[in-house]
Amino acid sequence: MLKDKIAVITGTNRGIGLATVEKFAEHHACVWACARQATDTFEKNINELSEKYEAEIHPLYFDVTDTDAVKKAIKTVGDQHKRIDILVNNAGISAEQLFHMTSIKMIEDSMHTNFISQVNLAQMVSRYMMRKKAGSIVNVASVAGMEAEEGGLAYGSSKAAVLFSTQTMALELGKYGIRVNAVSPGFIDTDMWRGRKDDLKEKILRETPLRRQGRPEEVAHTILFLASDMASFITGQNIVVDGGRKSMGG
Repeated sequence: MLKDKIAVITGTNRGIGLATVEKFAEHHACVWACARQATDTFEKNINELSEKYEAEIHPLYFDVTDTDAVKKAIKTVGDQHKRIDILVNNAGISAEQLFHMTSIKMIEDSMHTNFISQVNLAQMVSRYMMRKKAGSIVNVASVAGMEAEEGGLAYGSSKAAVLFSTQTMALELGKYGIRVNAVSPGFIDTDMWRGRKDDLKEKILRETPLRRQGRPEEVAHTILFLASDMASFITGQNIVVDGGRKSMGG
């Protein structure tokens, strides 16, 4: 499905990012797994996945908000392979605070990590894709960017920006054979979900037709599809992975 494709995936130390690395490795991509810093757990996970799938997985360490570090990291990949076929923009941070208590710094941090870093990476990687007249970019957004919720000013605004930029990228890069899509997860079994209050979890589950939270690998399946040639005529789209909650007005 992704045999011999060169893929760069950010935010891979856990959750959706790590699950995406596994799916890409399972389907024979050469994966550059990006994380902010090396940890024993991360390196252990990468080594285990590499052995399990006999896959080529390279850890790559940098802060997505550091433009110089990003430029150096992408150059490392480009110099080695002379091409980059897939970019998955998954790195992000959560931020939850009521409007009057939301600091400007919280908004700036959310926008820089969740939105600006995605644009920066896409600009750099798409230059390699343009040379080959082919490529796929998948931006991880969120249902939080589709509808206002209490406490969601910083995070929701950053994810709404991701959705808008995805359409703009798709519009401008299509002529070069580059597809750009977004995936908007709902409430997935990650650290963010586990940190929610129990009464809110119960409310969300009641509003979800499938009556459960999602699993990271279920989002990774969608990312895999959009990144692959199976989605060769799909661009500028936002695929919601939320167990049906959004469609029911939740």
